[in-house]
Amino acid sequence: MYLKYIQIINFKNLKSARFEFAKGANTIIGENDSGKSNALTAMRILLDDSYYYNTKRLKETDFSYTLGDWKGHWIIISAFFDEISDEDKNNEFCVELTPDEENASFLRSYIRCADKGYGTVTLFIRPCNSKRLELAEASHSCRFETIRAQIKLSDYEFFYTSRSQADFTDEAVYKSIVGDIAAGEYANPENDSSSVLGTKIDIISVRQHISTVFIDALRDVENELRKPKNPIRQIIDTIEGEIAVTDIDDIKSKINALNLKIASIPQITDIGNQVNRKLLEMIGTVYSPDIKLESRMKENFAVLARYLTVTTSDQNDIELLGLGHLNILYIALKLVEFEANRNRELLNIMIIEEPEAHIHTHIQKTLFDNLQVAHTYTQVVMSTHSTHISEVADIEKVNIMKKVNEQLSFVMKPTNGLDQFGAGILKHKGMAFTQILSRYLDAKRSVLLFSKGVILVEGDGEEILIPALVKNVLGVSLDEMGIGLINVGSVAFENVACIFDATRLQRRCAIITDLDAIVAGATKGSQEAMNFGAARKERLTTLFGANHYVEAFYAPHTLEVDFANIAQNREFIYAVIKHAYTQKATKDKLIAAIKSGTEAERYDAVLTIARNIQKGWYATLLASEIRANAVIPAYILDAIAFAAKDVVSPKLLWKMAKYSFGANNDLGNDYDYMKKKFDEAATPEQRTALISDFCREFPKDLFSAFIAKVVD
Repeated sequence: MYLKYIQIINFKNLKSARFEFAKGANTIIGENDSGKSNALTAMRILLDDSYYYNTKRLKETDFSYTLGDWKGHWIIISAFFDEISDEDKNNEFCVELTPDEENASFLRSYIRCADKGYGTVTLFIRPCNSKRLELAEASHSCRFETIRAQIKLSDYEFFYTSRSQADFTDEAVYKSIVGDIAAGEYANPENDSSSVLGTKIDIISVRQHISTVFIDALRDVENELRKPKNPIRQIIDTIEGEIAVTDIDDIKSKINALNLKIASIPQITDIGNQVNRKLLEMIGTVYSPDIKLESRMKENFAVLARYLTVTTSDQNDIELLGLGHLNILYIALKLVEFEANRNRELLNIMIIEEPEAHIHTHIQKTLFDNLQVAHTYTQVVMSTHSTHISEVADIEKVNIMKKVNEQLSFVMKPTNGLDQFGAGILKHKGMAFTQILSRYLDAKRSVLLFSKGVILVEGDGEEILIPALVKNVLGVSLDEMGIGLINVGSVAFENVACIFDATRLQRRCAIITDLDAIVAGATKGSQEAMNFGAARKERLTTLFGANHYVEAFYAPHTLEVDFANIAQNREFIYAVIKHAYTQKATKDKLIAAIKSGTEAERYDAVLTIARNIQKGWYATLLASEIRANAVIPAYILDAIAFAAKDVVSPKLLWKMAKYSFGANNDLGNDYDYMKKKFDEAATPEQRTALISDFCREFPKDLFSAFIAKVVD
């Protein structure tokens, strides 16, 4: 068996979340303050016997930040365990988890192994029965609110169940067990359904069979190894019965001999004699006991285990090791402990918070890669914002947290329904589409997982030139905007863009590609390329036309041609020509064709340059020449604005506005007036108003155009 799903309802910034896990090593990825730690804490509240959390520790801030008034609401944490085998069911504990009858409607929302059993463990943090009954029997809304206002944290109970079969992330299910609080209605506790809530269970029994250990980002490993219940002691307790009786007897014999030897040391014997003399002097022979000093080192093997410790091969104390090595050592000891206990425990779960905190980047990759092949009885869940770990993370085992605002985050699963999309829509055959995509994304995974918006391109030219245009023209980098740019190369766009969807990654993905239209009279174009461009547009429209998160943007011809068609950009191309060509006649001919030739002559000249010096190198040279007065082609600006719609912050817009103002040379007599306003704008309201003024006064400025597209 293994942990397949965790549902978290109304806990901190997780209003309604469901995490999906697989066997082996799983990752929870997200930006700072997105709720990764809250997710791990919720798992510990339910499963970790070392995490003490009860009514006395419950706080108002533990309830969903979006609720407003928490009173009467429930916090629900539910674990779904899959692939409970017949062998597992030999353990009475597993029988307690497994429902007597499967609920088909409940299982429809879960992807699971159909030929194996499943079980659930759920914690309901809810008002006690009497308070629930009072709310349910309230005669009118005023009475309901009066009772609700009187609820205290001490009125809440922790109710653990097994066999619950409900999707608590479904608002209708939540209302059926809690009630519609906004409408002044509360569910009567006398009508509780065991098929939804499950049957009461002793959580101690659960934690005896499902071992959960938490390794936090700033763990004091040295101190942990000194505690009575450190991993070494736990391992010894487990294997003590396997130690040969002759070895135990031999140790006891040597301890007895050691005790006698210590007691017979003259200096030790003399201490006892001195104590006796003092007693005689103080109280005399009648009342004075006969005292001797002896060693009573315990023969009990479990007690002796306290003195076992870990040292390095050069006999240095472990306190000389760095934090990274200590953390890895602790993980290794816990894995050994899990292995030693595997006959007693059905499942071991290791929760690791940000392993990158004290572990070198190269070791991060190796550690995670090796945790992937951990034994089947150990499951790992780790939170991270390390790009190094994400690069080796199996995309099928990744949960991505998206921060909506300071009060709310939600979970995205990149592979939800992806295999079905690949087989049914893209017509992929053979290997599962998720596996194909995972292999392709090996080098690009971190961009895909961590970016707040994504732009897909298919050539070196776009990959090199677009970041340079954005930085020089808009004054910020794509990274500052939270936008990742991925060159898909020869891989069809749809094979990557399909990850962005309402059921998978809810982030905007802009596709930039060429239509390759031929200019009349030009000789360098290709009819085949133009036909392919038209077919690509038709296919992308068919696949993603109804997808809110994906949109394609098309260069009428190619990047090189459309960039040159803007007169203001040609000075940068002239600079490239002068740098790349040596013969004056060739330079003059190409510059003349671009500067004053026909559209067809300019088309042929630009494509000649790009092909002669290779598109990637041409883009590199061109990027080095770009300045603030360059003009971003409209289709590229549209794509950037689309990818940035949900992620551009007021601070970033202010930085762009100041840059655009500083680079704008067409202000004339208004410059001093505008500069004074920019210098004086201090509050967010003043800056927002000034940005609006700037856009109204200079509508043709690219920043103004960008703003108009982002807020559209």
